[in-house]
Amino acid sequence: MNIKIRNIKINIICVFLILIFFYINFSIYALIVLASIFIHELGHIIFIKLRGFKILNIEITPSGINIIINGLAPYKTDILIALGGPTFNIISAFIFFLLMQRAGNSSILIFAFLTNIIYAVLNLFPVASLDGGRVLACILKLYLPEYIARNIFTVISLVFLVILSICALFILTSTGYNFSLVLLCAYLFYTIYFKPMSFR
Repeated sequence: MNIKIRNIKINIICVFLILIFFYINFSIYALIVLASIFIHELGHIIFIKLRGFKILNIEITPSGINIIINGLAPYKTDILIALGGPTFNIISAFIFFLLMQRAGNSSILIFAFLTNIIYAVLNLFPVASLDGGRVLACILKLYLPEYIARNIFTVISLVFLVILSICALFILTSTGYNFSLVLLCAYLFYTIYFKPMSFR
């Protein structure tokens, strides 16, 4: 079941997840996390517009945000669109860094800076379902036959996902409570093994 606002479809489960998220931890820091996600997706949307495509629908689901455009973007254009989200997070982090220099190292500005940096770096990992994975898939398809590119893509995704999972376990054991990266890694493993791989 979806809630539709013009060309934006929001899965009802997402609404409940957001409400639960704010109920558990309603703070300026939670708002910063959501703002960083919004900035990231805005980057994709702006790059899509700059390349001359029309956005038909935006679907917000528990597994992520899907931006549906008219037509199929060439691989090189798809790479630019994929990099749009991390680029906007890095720009935002730089702005917060400048604000830190002027206003002092407030905890809110430091958190906003780190959140955008971490979100950008995380999405640049060459893992299926992340922006970095999308970039890797496009580069491989540009130069290699599809079956070879797909096999290389799967291997690289798994290697970097193992690295990311080790980092997630280290953070969990260090903090004793931060499960977010562990849950993300579990979801990424699920997308590789149990969902049809999007290799476009």
